[in-house]
Amino acid sequence: MKKILLASTLLLSISFQAQQNTFFENLIGKEFENYPTEHQNYRISNKLITNVGWVLDTFWWGGIQFETHNHIKLKSRYGTVYISESGYTGINTENPQSTLDVAGNFRVASNGNYLFYDGLGDLKLSYQARGTGGRAIVHDTNNVLSLNYQEDFSGGTQIGHTFFVKGSNASLQGKFEAKEIKVTLTPTADFVFADDYDLPKLEDVEKHIKEKKHLPEIASAKQMEKEGVNVGEFQIKLLQKIEELTLYTIEQNKLIKEQQKRIESLENKNK
Repeated sequence: MKKILLASTLLLSISFQAQQNTFFENLIGKEFENYPTEHQNYRISNKLITNVGWVLDTFWWGGIQFETHNHIKLKSRYGTVYISESGYTGINTENPQSTLDVAGNFRVASNGNYLFYDGLGDLKLSYQARGTGGRAIVHDTNNVLSLNYQEDFSGGTQIGHTFFVKGSNASLQGKFEAKEIKVTLTPTADFVFADDYDLPKLEDVEKHIKEKKHLPEIASAKQMEKEGVNVGEFQIKLLQKIEELTLYTIEQNKLIKEQQKRIESLENKNK
């Protein structure tokens, strides 16, 4: 009786062990058992890869389908791909908040062209046929959004079809509307009031106007239409002319007063 009990126990142990461990080199789909040429197309096997080790090697011609009512998790030593029950996919996160949620940097590339996010606030773009590209959008210090950071795109930055920035210069092909514009430019036109300023004679100004049809030191209408107007410089030139006009007015006022005195003196003599 003891021998029978011992033998039964041993058989149960072997049976249990067989259920716990299955050793294989190749598992072939049952449907292709009698079709040796199809074995390589429907197999699960192990494979030795140099500098990596033994890996699970699977090839199934019709595709591989996983279905579950919960999540799917694929994990390596340093990374994780997680598909939640709600259908969100996380890379290196097991709590994805959107259809694709990446914890870290990511890169999308094709034929040498790429879009790259470094995970820190820099978005890089490059289309090789158009140039090297670089940092297109950067969340800079002091919470500043920078486009074309440090001019990585050497050709400049264009917004829409009309606004273009290159270096410290910007151009707009169209109308510009603002509540206030501040132009900083030195020097101003106060030099007109200096004691050594050579105020043009009105006779010379009159002659210039008759010949050129515009004020001295002011561009002609044709030149303005062709080359445009530097607002800062033009404002200073206009101020210069206003200050010159002020000096002329002061001189005329002095002459008028002097003439008035002479008239009054003559009137007193004739009484």
